[in-house]
Amino acid sequence: MAMFLSAMVGCAPALSTRTAGVTIVPSRIAVGPAMVSVFEFDRSGGLAQRADWTSAAAQNVDDAIAARVAASGGRTFVPADVAHTDVSYGDFRRWSSGALQEIARQLDGTRPSARRSVSEWRYPQSLSTWRAALAADFVVAVLFVDAYEAAAQATPAAERYRAAQTGIACAVDLGDGRIVWCDSAREAFGDLRTPVDARGAVATIAAELWPKGERP
Repeated sequence: MAMFLSAMVGCAPALSTRTAGVTIVPSRIAVGPAMVSVFEFDRSGGLAQRADWTSAAAQNVDDAIAARVAASGGRTFVPADVAHTDVSYGDFRRWSSGALQEIARQLDGTRPSARRSVSEWRYPQSLSTWRAALAADFVVAVLFVDAYEAAAQATPAAERYRAAQTGIACAVDLGDGRIVWCDSAREAFGDLRTPVDARGAVATIAAELWPKGERP
C-alpha cells in the first residue's frame, strides 16, 4: 500500500470537512482496523518501512480506538465480519487509504485540488450490504503515517522528524458511499509505538465522534 509522509504547514486550501444535514450518532458507527505505516529514516535521509514498528503502532492505535468505541458507543469490526457481503474489505481499505491520503494532502496544502468538500469522495459501489452486516450507518476509516530515526543514529537535538506525520479519520456514509466527515491532526503527535502517545493521537482526530475515552 503506497503511503505518503505529510509535512505540517500553516496554510491549507478551503475544504469542508463536515457535510450539512448529516448527523453521526456514535452508536451507529463501525470502525475497522486502522491503516498505520511507520517508516525509519536512514543516514542518507531515505525511508524504509519497519514492519515491527508498524505492528506495534497499529496495535496501540486500534486499542485506543476500541477504548473510545466501548465508552461512547458503536462497534469495531474485522474483515471476517463483512466477508459474506458483495463488497471486498480489501477493495474498501485500498480506496479509503487513497481517499484519506488525498484529503490529508489537500488539508495541509501539499496538494491542492478543485474539490471543496470531503463529500466529493464517494465509494464507487453500493455499501448497503455492509450497512446490514454491521448494523451501522457509518464506517470510520483511520490512517496514521509516521517516521522515526533509528535509536543508534538519533541525537538529543533531532531524535525524530516531527514534520513527517499524517493522522486523519473520515466517516463514510453507508447509505450513499460518500465521505461525510473528516478530522485530521493539526499538530505533531507523539510516538505511536507507545500506548499513551497513541491514545493522545487518536484523541486529536476522533474525540468529536467518540467523546468518551481514556485520556493520555
